[in-house]
Amino acid sequence: MANIVVEKMSFLRLMVCILFLPGFLLMNQNLPREFYYVAGFTFLYALILFLLARLKKNIPLVFFCSFFIDLILISFIVYYGRHYGQVLAGFYFLPIISMASHIKPYPALFTAFLAGLAYLFTGYYAKFSPALMSIQVILFFILALFTWAQQQSYRQTYFTQANLDTLTKIHNRRFFNHALSQLVDGKIPFSLLLLDLDDFKILNDTQGHHHGDYVLKIVAATIKECTRSSDISSRYGGDEFAIILPHTSKEDSKQIAERIRNKVLIHPKFLIYSRISLSIGIAAFPDDAHNPEGILQKADEALYKAKERGKNYVYVY
Repeated sequence: MANIVVEKMSFLRLMVCILFLPGFLLMNQNLPREFYYVAGFTFLYALILFLLARLKKNIPLVFFCSFFIDLILISFIVYYGRHYGQVLAGFYFLPIISMASHIKPYPALFTAFLAGLAYLFTGYYAKFSPALMSIQVILFFILALFTWAQQQSYRQTYFTQANLDTLTKIHNRRFFNHALSQLVDGKIPFSLLLLDLDDFKILNDTQGHHHGDYVLKIVAATIKECTRSSDISSRYGGDEFAIILPHTSKEDSKQIAERIRNKVLIHPKFLIYSRISLSIGIAAFPDDAHNPEGILQKADEALYKAKERGKNYVYVY
């Protein structure tokens, strides 16, 4: 995420230099010589940052240093272009927007605070209107909070689209695979449950897919009801679900699996159907396997054994 922000902000910084600074130079050719020096240095600085971002060189360091350099250069531009200073102060928005990408609002607010201090200090020596400067500083904080809120909304929307199953509203297979790999890499013990709806194809063929979707949603809600907030429940396939239970033994996992199986079997919303049941296979890491593929294979074998036992059964590998 930080790399993407650095790349986008480096491009935006360069475009501002190309599109806006020449405009101010052409509007008033009597600007101080120092303004030309600062403008030229700012363009070179923006170009170098853009190239570094494209080459993926020292991204964290660039991101940290550019924040301070931006504020200093903008302050010089505002001071030496004092005839347009209160318009040029809008450039302070750039570092504020870049820091709004953080999960917490504090970096953006801290940047707004520093930008406000730099602007007030510069404006004092440039003899700007104190009242107008105060309003602009307030706008810095409003922009910081607004941009951060928009980023959070975007992040939440992206997370939902990328990691949640649209039908059941639980995690999808992509999120499950990522979580499974993380737990294995971190050597965190867990039990894995693979759950499969028995004779689900017959239900879809006889009752229709809308009934199948209804059953899937109820089963997903039952799984969430029977698991903890630390557990990872996901829709693994069409009629398959997977649950990761961190720091949970096979014995405890079987109790949870039996609770889910029984609740689905006697669920009052399923009385209109002949029988809705689950077969469940359980395997544990690191007892049964030492990699994601291995633990999935063992849980799948256990699920197959549950089906062999007549379905509506919990089998522990």
